[in-house]
Amino acid sequence: MGKEDFIRIDNVTKRFGKQIVLNNLSLSIPFTGIFGIMGLSGCGKTTLLNVIIGFWRPDSGAVYYNGINIREHQRVMNQLFGFATQAGSVYPKLTVEENLEYFGRLYNMQQQDIKKRIEELLKLVELEDSRHVLAEELSTGMYRRLDIACSMIHNPKILILDEPTGNLDPVLRKKLMALIKRIDDNGTKVIITSHLLGEIEKICDTLAIIHHGKILEMGSPDELKDKYTKDQVIKIETKKKTYENLIPYLKRAGAKNIFQKERYMYIYTRDPEKILITILSYVKSKGDELLNVEVSKPSIEEVFEAATRK
Repeated sequence: MGKEDFIRIDNVTKRFGKQIVLNNLSLSIPFTGIFGIMGLSGCGKTTLLNVIIGFWRPDSGAVYYNGINIREHQRVMNQLFGFATQAGSVYPKLTVEENLEYFGRLYNMQQQDIKKRIEELLKLVELEDSRHVLAEELSTGMYRRLDIACSMIHNPKILILDEPTGNLDPVLRKKLMALIKRIDDNGTKVIITSHLLGEIEKICDTLAIIHHGKILEMGSPDELKDKYTKDQVIKIETKKKTYENLIPYLKRAGAKNIFQKERYMYIYTRDPEKILITILSYVKSKGDELLNVEVSKPSIEEVFEAATRK
């Protein structure tokens, strides 16, 4: 099974009235790793997911799973895909366990298989102690985890998650991202959309940038960063935290962009070794002390901004 053969979108166009949401879009989703689709709100992310899953028929083009046209084999494909939407599918007046059982029946699962799968999923999403709690009484994070569990009741090969961390605080987002990683580790292919680019970068092996209904770029986070900038970012913190007089030295050493944020200074450069030597020399001459130093590539947010400016 070639990487390019797992899910292939060929020249898909989707209109709603006169508005073209997907514009002759083509994309190959690899077999391995978590696949992320990132873009601004309204750029076509959700429409693309609905076309992939077969909920919406494209006006032109086609989507293939292992070379099989999804629209021509919709019933079979429904068993292969799980989809957790932004709006969610959980029934508030049912308990956690009742929700899972209901969705199992929708997929025509045998009762013994439903019960076995419920136990697996409750453990996976850490809701074992809440099985008899009404969904409407769950916290936001627990509710979201239940929704993902419902989309996995039939043990799909591919799980599609549309903005799964939307409206969650940072702590809950981190916990949900850990769950998504566990799902991937257990062998389920995960396709995820998000406008929270810093988070999607941490979890995804491959990223695609969608903008105005087209895929602008695709690759690993590092590949995308290397394509759009060769700069590296140096983040420093000194004991005195007085950076103004350091800036001229950094500019003479070739720093391209320098700014201070809270107690840190950030320096963009293609020659981090030279900049670090300059910093160490300056700090020593001023009787200061270097408390923290980090060297990294620019963020995926900066890559996204550069790609969408083209």
